Amino acid sequence: MRIVSLVPSLSHTIASIEPLAASLVGCTNFCSDPPWLGRSLTRVGGTKDADVSLIADLSPTHILVNREENTKDIVLACHDIAPVFESFPKSPDDVVTMLAELSLFLGQSLLLQQMSRQLASELKVWKDSRSTNAPGSRYLYLIWREPYMAVGEETYISSTLGLLGFRNCLSGRSEWARYPVLAMEQMQALRPDYVFFASEPFPFRKRQIQEFAEKLQDSGPTLLKVDGKILSWHGLLTLELFTNRLRPEMGLDERVEALSC
Repeated sequence: MRIVSLVPSLSHTIASIEPLAASLVGCTNFCSDPPWLGRSLTRVGGTKDADVSLIADLSPTHILVNREENTKDIVLACHDIAPVFESFPKSPDDVVTMLAELSLFLGQSLLLQQMSRQLASELKVWKDSRSTNAPGSRYLYLIWREPYMAVGEETYISSTLGLLGFRNCLSGRSEWARYPVLAMEQMQALRPDYVFFASEPFPFRKRQIQEFAEKLQDSGPTLLKVDGKILSWHGLLTLELFTNRLRPEMGLDERVEALSC
């Protein structure tokens, strides 16, 4: 088996499973975790501009793509090269299904099946505990700068934070459902309790968060840099978030601290 992965989170997941890791032959420039991926595998370009001819030259038997991270043209071209697994989870629940389907795609990987079952069990614990929690704090989650781009309600990140007890202050606006660009005045009017600055895809720096605070001119929200990888990489990191990083009995302040970086 020869696997080319155009999805950093799936590269990370496959690399954690020893029998499958040896089958990885190609990945994107953004497949950086674990570090050996970039050193040992052939890099085929970015997620949006992967070199299809280079992918074909690797003679893959399986290709992993994501309908949001990779362009439609790249996905279609990959279908002409080898069998393709298309992922697009919109919630942690979708990751349970995705892992089970990925197991079938790669030949009934027992470890992927086990990962799927364990995640389903952990998510049930979180859902059962959620009914006893008070409504969570409202947040604005920023993933880009110049212009500022936020995470809307109909996204994997928002669904994950919702399960953790937080409320997206962009809820209820269809034009803000995915990744809206927001002006400072709009963000001020939303009056969130927290403004989360992602560590990726745009790696916010301390000085940039300070610049935001000066522009905001509002002492209300707490400004915090959060681990964008743990909140957006679906797969193994979804399981790690709900098992190792967080516990259902944590208060919201503790959860915020666990998400920071």
